Amino acid sequence: MTSHKLKIGLDYHGVIDCKLSYFADFCALARHRGHLIYIITGGPMFKVRQLLTKQGIEYDFIFAISDYCQALGEIEQDLSGDLVVPEHCWNKAKADFCRRNHINFHIDDSKEYLRWFSTPFCLYDQASNTCTISQGLRLDLSHSPEDIIKYLENIALL
Repeated sequence: MTSHKLKIGLDYHGVIDCKLSYFADFCALARHRGHLIYIITGGPMFKVRQLLTKQGIEYDFIFAISDYCQALGEIEQDLSGDLVVPEHCWNKAKADFCRRNHINFHIDDSKEYLRWFSTPFCLYDQASNTCTISQGLRLDLSHSPEDIIKYLENIALL
């Protein structure tokens, strides 16, 4: 176990929900090793919380873009009456959250967010079952959750 506690961000839609049992094991093991799991996703928070509970996914904190933008007063109503989150709020929200909360790594499947990130961003590709970190490092998620967590611990110390 490492003495360096990591803060690991995970997107729900397109990451966790594509590999439920893998990420259930990953989250449980990471938390057992003393790391914090942040679910950083579109939301809304109450729906994500219900899904995580139903699927047995352990976590420490949920950040939902839709709730965040609504709290900022950024939600708009379109002509049909539907609520819409403006692109400028939606696209930057995860990066801003990760920066403010000193997240060590964030795993996401949407490269639209990448340009806003200073936090190491691991772009998940479901087809290849890999995740490429913005610094060029590659995670092969066919390896066990334990191996991936140990790898993240090692590169966090660099």
